[in-house]
Amino acid sequence: MASTPANAANLTQEVLSKFLLEELEYKLQIARIWPFMGVVGGKLRYERTDQLETVANIDSMAQILGDNTPAITDKTADADTSVTFTVGELATSYLLDYTAQDRFRYQSIDAVESVLACKRLMYMYFRKLDLDNGNTLSGDFDSLFDIANDVAPTMSVGANVVDMGSASPSLAKLQETYHLVVAGGAEANCVMCNSRASRAIIAAYNAAGMHPQRVEMEWIDPLTGGKKRQWMNAINGAPILINDMIETDEGNLTRIYMMVVGEVCDRQIHGVTGIVPKDLENKLFIRREAAEPSGATSSQMRVTYTFPVATAMGTGSALAVLKNVVV
Repeated sequence: MASTPANAANLTQEVLSKFLLEELEYKLQIARIWPFMGVVGGKLRYERTDQLETVANIDSMAQILGDNTPAITDKTADADTSVTFTVGELATSYLLDYTAQDRFRYQSIDAVESVLACKRLMYMYFRKLDLDNGNTLSGDFDSLFDIANDVAPTMSVGANVVDMGSASPSLAKLQETYHLVVAGGAEANCVMCNSRASRAIIAAYNAAGMHPQRVEMEWIDPLTGGKKRQWMNAINGAPILINDMIETDEGNLTRIYMMVVGEVCDRQIHGVTGIVPKDLENKLFIRREAAEPSGATSSQMRVTYTFPVATAMGTGSALAVLKNVVV
């Protein structure tokens, strides 16, 4: 961090360094398509009805009218339950030495540090998509796995969680998981997993003498500075997008997520989305500064960036998870 003149000097010697570069970056293809929706009041609530699970309640959801049929009873349900998603908060900070800021003014050391701070907040958000809620902090928010397990009472608990049983992914289980995603009549538009799981999916297809489907997506091309179309592996047309923030534990177990990402309200498609306070919809992060004395002759400024955010899902069938996958 640029907390001393020596560290600041490293960023201004010889060539203007606009950014701090990580030694090794994490692949986050999922970040390119992930939506963040602004909410008023820090909460988003959906009203849900119970799932039609038995033949009896499916057959009674509407009535066939014949001649002289008497008045029918209520058939359309009121809301059976509400589900509320509350914005939590992530934070990171760094120190700036006043002397460093005064002496090395060729560029703003603060600007360099702030880019890295915001990048790491985004890393942590995509880590939280898979990191279970410990329910110990008021600012914590549910992961996708938490959400998939918490759809009761509108659906059976864990109804959209498929257990691979500590085995390599099979085409049958991948298809079972995919076909659980039916939000608003939409098909899953995203398969999210880490790089090891992506390779395991490809291996499952190859073992069956097949290749995964391929779809075109738009990506940044560093050779031209513009965008290009690139072929991506997919399952039933849903691209497999890497999120290397998803954990592979010591037993080589991980999870694969299939979902409808985004919302189309007028078509009643309420999929998975990030939520932020309405006024942060286009900037996401909050910056704060505070002086922090550090010695007899110098002082520092602590810069804190916070990210008020959570993950929400309207329709219970917008997400399915394949867990205990060996990769």
